[in-house]
Amino acid sequence: MFKVKSNHTFLNPSRKQIDQTTQGKKSDYAQQVSGVNQILDKNGIGISDRSRNSVLDNVVKVERGERSEINAHQRESLNFGRDAFQSAKQGHVKQALVEAFGSGLNAAGSVFKSTYTQTPHEKQGIAPW
Repeated sequence: MFKVKSNHTFLNPSRKQIDQTTQGKKSDYAQQVSGVNQILDKNGIGISDRSRNSVLDNVVKVERGERSEINAHQRESLNFGRDAFQSAKQGHVKQALVEAFGSGLNAAGSVFKSTYTQTPHEKQGIAPW
């Protein structure tokens, strides 16, 4: 999805931790997180501890099949929305705008993925009708 340079040196420790967690992961979600994470690091955009921990949890659980990519995007939408509110309240307008945009992208991603991702019953051959 995103072209990521393997020689990028992460400046933000939280973003470096996210990068390390996404390495070698095969899911679309992990690949998307990796690319966006690098772009945000290059532009000096931070991430709250709560959102970092949520992203790390999502990457691991999606990879193990314990959480759907749809649900991971929904969780990120909520977390980034909360962060945007907190950043705006503290007067960090740029950070709030990026977080609000991330919240919207994740909400859209969950809706988009829900249009083509099979439910557990559909994977078992049980039609929804």
